[in-house]
Amino acid sequence: MNERSIHNLTDDERDRILNYKLMVYICSGTDSEKLKWFETINIAGERLTKQELRNAVYAGAWVSDAKRYFSRRGCPAYQIGQDYLTGSHIRQDYLETAIKWISGGKIEAYMSAHQHDPTAIELWNYFQSVIGWIQAIFTVKWAKYMKSVDWGSLYNAYKDEILDPADIETETAKLILDDDVGSKVGIYPYILTRDEKHLSTRAFSDAMRQKAYEKQAGICPICKAEFDISAMDADHIDPWSEGGKTIEDNCQMLCKSCNRRKSSK
Repeated sequence: MNERSIHNLTDDERDRILNYKLMVYICSGTDSEKLKWFETINIAGERLTKQELRNAVYAGAWVSDAKRYFSRRGCPAYQIGQDYLTGSHIRQDYLETAIKWISGGKIEAYMSAHQHDPTAIELWNYFQSVIGWIQAIFTVKWAKYMKSVDWGSLYNAYKDEILDPADIETETAKLILDDDVGSKVGIYPYILTRDEKHLSTRAFSDAMRQKAYEKQAGICPICKAEFDISAMDADHIDPWSEGGKTIEDNCQMLCKSCNRRKSSK
């Protein structure tokens, strides 16, 4: 291979390089217009991620400093957050997640407001606080289930509450071993919110529903009225939250109105 530098070239070769005409487009407009423009031209080769596009729009001292914390190989954010975040820090996923957390999902607005800040220390300090809170409250590391949790939202909502890590870990271990819990990732938001929708608990099968319906002769055990099976919901006799299992013997059919009233108590 014939490797040459600019000073090794002949005059005509050097002139062809230095006088080569480049077509340059200057992108102007609002931040949202610039983002759409970048997305439009980003259709060939390796496509940029949304955060890589944002970094181009909001380029400046703040983005450069944020990359130092969140985007470089072996960066500080990766070292402390790799067990709790998904994605690639090199492709800006860690940076995007941190900004989403601190801004409540308003990533562009946050970057626009801080574009000309000299450093990203506010974001880095916040990120360290989130990771420190996770490690203090959820002391046993279940990395398999912790990576996909929206930790920033949980931190923002519950960071000032007094929580018992020992009790939390006892419950976490119990829920991880519970076959009725379909979403192990949902254990963490459930423990803090007590909203069972996060767990995707196992539902009664159609066969269980049919057997319970026939056993009850279509009668709702609460209001004592008769209903078609399509107007009834399967319900745990012993509540799942109190240890009741999703098994045939623990299934009853309630009319939708009675089930809603029971669920709201």
